[in-house]
Order: sequence, then structure tokens, then C-alpha cells
Amino acid sequence: MSTKQTIIDVDGMTCSSCVRHVESALRALEGIRGVNVDLQQHQVVVDHDDAGPPIDAMIAALGDAGYESRRAEKSRA
Repeated sequence: MSTKQTIIDVDGMTCSSCVRHVESALRALEGIRGVNVDLQQHQVVVDHDDAGPPIDAMIAALGDAGYESRRAEKSRA
């Protein structure tokens, strides 16, 4: 199975505790392979199975954790 990468902008991250909450929210989803949070850029790079989870599920999980998020304007190839 191939791996995909999705970059998400996350508002409201201010500290290392926020980073842990974001990581936990995303890692709880099935198919997540890795989560790399960039606190300074307010972004998270999510490595996941090609088949899922969809970005809507990632954004919903972050919303449930208390963070407003959206697909990043500029994605890494």
C-alpha cells in the first residue's frame, strides 16, 4: 500500500502541549503512519495510507480536539 502526505494548517497551537494534543487527535485515526507538527508554521504534515483517512476526517478530529484547521494552500510533493 502506498503512502500519501497531507499538509494541514492548524490555528490555535501555542505550546508543546498543543503539539501533543494535535498528534494524539490525528494518530487516533486509522491509516495514519506519521504526524509531524511544525509549531512555528502552525502546520502539521500527516503521512497516511493512500486509502484514507480523508482530509475531512483529519480536520474533524482536530476540531474535536479544539483546533480550527484546513488543508494548507501549498502542499509538499
